[in-house]
Amino acid sequence: MNKWTAICAVAVGFYASTGFAQEQALEAKASFIFNGEQILISRDTDNAAHYAAAFAGVNGTCGAPCIAPMKVAANVPTLGETEVLSFLVDEVANSTGLLIDARMPQDRAQGFIPGSVNLPYATLDSGTAFVTEIFTALGARTLNGAFSFADAQSLLVYDTGPSTDDAGRLVKNLLAAGYPAEKIKYYRGGMQVWAVLGFSIESSGS
Repeated sequence: MNKWTAICAVAVGFYASTGFAQEQALEAKASFIFNGEQILISRDTDNAAHYAAAFAGVNGTCGAPCIAPMKVAANVPTLGETEVLSFLVDEVANSTGLLIDARMPQDRAQGFIPGSVNLPYATLDSGTAFVTEIFTALGARTLNGAFSFADAQSLLVYDTGPSTDDAGRLVKNLLAAGYPAEKIKYYRGGMQVWAVLGFSIESSGS
């Protein structure tokens, strides 16, 4: 194979791979059962531009304009959108995982990812009295005065997006209270990226 032929072969392979990736992105969707209801997520949200603009203007709880780190804590992986969809289908639908919205209820009311549940970061702030109740609801069991997390839910935590740190605070609170890192994942893109991509969004009025 001469040099020109090799270059053309690489170019054809590159464009074929790019086309395949684009096709996969366009088809990104999920269908699953949550709380007895059929949930369908796709990239054709009504009012996507409205949601994207609304979430873009949200400032974080860090006291000043900030940006969330790519890695929120040691041994807690950061996921992208296709991995969020897989988590919903593989974990949430099978009752082995929960997609956790770490925002306060008034922020969640602006719009949230279908199939998620609300666990505001403040409910596990230092000194809270709700740790045992919350961990029990998440599937942990008390054994000889300590928690056993063998049957606890896997958690994928998100918030408004990279300009906020609600998810980071909740992850840190979970870890500080003893929830195992291997059962926690983090979606950094949050509602800001989710809305820009046009994925399905629910709101308190929907």
